Amino acid sequence: MNGRFRKALWIAAMSLALPVLACRYSVRDTGFVDIGAVPYRLSLAAAALPESVAARYRQAAAAALLDSNVEFHPDAPEQETAAAPLALSDAFGRSLALIPGGSGDLPRAQADIISLMESVATSPARVRIQAESLRSFAVLVLIEGRDEAANQRVLQTLQSAVSAIERLLPGMPKPVSVPPQVISLTLPSQAAERVLLWGLGLDPGPANDPRLAIVYGRGRRLGMPLEGPAITRTGVQERLVLIGQDCECDLDRAWLQGPVIPGRWDRSLQETAARALGFDPENPRVRSEVSRIVLRGEGDRSRQQRPTTALALGYTEESIETGNDAPGDSAADANPPIAIGPASGGPSAPGGAAPDAAPAPASAAPLWLAVLGVFAVALGFGLWQFRRHTARHG
Repeated sequence: MNGRFRKALWIAAMSLALPVLACRYSVRDTGFVDIGAVPYRLSLAAAALPESVAARYRQAAAAALLDSNVEFHPDAPEQETAAAPLALSDAFGRSLALIPGGSGDLPRAQADIISLMESVATSPARVRIQAESLRSFAVLVLIEGRDEAANQRVLQTLQSAVSAIERLLPGMPKPVSVPPQVISLTLPSQAAERVLLWGLGLDPGPANDPRLAIVYGRGRRLGMPLEGPAITRTGVQERLVLIGQDCECDLDRAWLQGPVIPGRWDRSLQETAARALGFDPENPRVRSEVSRIVLRGEGDRSRQQRPTTALALGYTEESIETGNDAPGDSAADANPPIAIGPASGGPSAPGGAAPDAAPAPASAAPLWLAVLGVFAVALGFGLWQFRRHTARHG
């Protein structure tokens, strides 16, 4: 084989490998990787407590916040604890008072302190979100409002969006077999989920209109939460499509840098994620590579309001107040939303709505078809070069 023929085969082999390398991580994959975000800060006015009580807080925090993205600061400056003796704060300057009033309202009994610290690290809804995000494409966290009719309209809108996205999943760069799941937070359950609601960027108090946050990976929020009429099938579908894209595609990196909800992510969850993803998201090389991809450049800030990678789907905007989604059979009915309320964790009221089948974009062919096509071209090119070489040299 002469040098020209070897060079041709090398080029063909590289052409075959490039499509595989380009799709190593999806946006969903990046949500499982710690890209070095600033942890939440739990501040305690320990100076106002007897040393024995302050010691109980330190011990309880050390156990409860292990493997979490919350750091405990028992000797916080007075300006941090002036409004509340125990408060959570994030990198954006937002804070949540866990104990309102003065230091005299802080629990003193060891059991109460342990329970309080556990509520910072985990909750029933956060456990469910983590479980669903590990097995499914994404999680739609629906925070129900006082308007029951609006709650039902939004639920139908979400089920319509899920049904449409389920049809597109096989054509995404890294298909996931389980479609997005809906978890509903009922009004009675929201009082015990204040940390979660605040971590999603919401006011923890009840609201009249339903609210929605889209979460993927280890609890990373995609974009800002939506509320009331802003929750449309089009908007939800566009955001969900974004989660399935190749993370190297041309999109605003701000969509990949949403905050992760406060919570514990222990070794068991890490191992489950590694098995599901096919790579270890805690591997230093993976973290370095994904951080480089996610954090490079500031992107086009003018594109943050609408993820343009989904616009090619040809959706039309439909408000939940005037939308024409018609109830009917849908794939989402087989995956009813999980309701979190005082009674049980059983399914909330079904009532899926099936939209017209959303056309898959032409570029959404399965990856194996693209690889097979490139392989066929490379093989044909190699055979052509071989015949030329044989004919020329006898």
